[in-house]
Amino acid sequence: MAHLTDNFTSETALSPAVREAISASFEQGWADPKKQSQASSKAAILLDGAKSEIAAHLHTTPDHLEVIGEPALLHYIALHGFITSASTLYTSTVDVGKIRAVARPLSDESKVIGVDEEGLLLTAGVKFEKNSILSLQATNGESGATQDLDCYRDMAYKVVVDGTRSLPNRDLATGFSATTFDATSWSGPQGIGFINISDAKSFKYPLPHIAPIRVPGSYSLPLLIGSAIALAEFKNEIENLISLRKNLVGALSAIEGLTVLAPNSGADSRYLSIIVEEVSSEEVLRSLLKENLAIDAGSACSPEDLTPSHVIASMGFPTTGHLRFTLHPHHTASDIERAASTLKTVLTKLRS
Repeated sequence: MAHLTDNFTSETALSPAVREAISASFEQGWADPKKQSQASSKAAILLDGAKSEIAAHLHTTPDHLEVIGEPALLHYIALHGFITSASTLYTSTVDVGKIRAVARPLSDESKVIGVDEEGLLLTAGVKFEKNSILSLQATNGESGATQDLDCYRDMAYKVVVDGTRSLPNRDLATGFSATTFDATSWSGPQGIGFINISDAKSFKYPLPHIAPIRVPGSYSLPLLIGSAIALAEFKNEIENLISLRKNLVGALSAIEGLTVLAPNSGADSRYLSIIVEEVSSEEVLRSLLKENLAIDAGSACSPEDLTPSHVIASMGFPTTGHLRFTLHPHHTASDIERAASTLKTVLTKLRS
């Protein structure tokens, strides 16, 4: 029987427990929890329980945490909720496309901060004015580079943290105006995200509305429940994922003609990017699939797009030969060893 493909791409199947919870909640949580009925009361209990559990894991409280069923709007709502005519928005060269899209129309009212070869922000000498808003990416979804958040907590200006690719193993909320999360970062279902709003007095819902709301409010309760189960499961796997990434860095670093990006600054993430010399990433991907190994190439902003990565370029590396690994809870040390060995064999064949 053929060996199943080892999946190191950004997507993976939901765990059995998460699938079961989502399925069961369709039967018990179908009603509108805001209405007055027996079914709505059950849904409200499920909603409160799931939201409270997620908030606890994310180092916040349910009253600060908003659920959003449109993850593509997370960054727009979080940033524009604080942007005024007097604001200056600071982004970075490694921010995701949706954040750069927010900054683009602001032109003179926005500034861009560069990064070093480890993917860390070069903020020395940057003066943040009182009305400044810093979009701070906690973890990069390509290199895994992780910023030191403690340098930016409780600042006089507003800091909105992009936590959509961060491991839920540190406090991403305390001391910041807002933080965005995506359930897929902890192997939860697609189609649901969260905005933690700590500075509620300054936040204004930026989309057209009549009622006093902070987010659209349209989301799937079963997906929320599935997200809570996934997060609880994932928390138990974080130390193993960090250990596996360290093993992967060591194994890949030993391969000739290969550069591991952000091996140190990305130590506490599940993402890893490499640059391979003399071969194209497309050739490597096709060859690896024949050996039952699946990884990603191109920009993490759009997994299906093999265009050069702005993240890798901003770190000062060539964008040709760029490949990405994403670690998942089902991975083992044997998977890491096999992946590195397979990649080495494929590169040798392609270069010969």
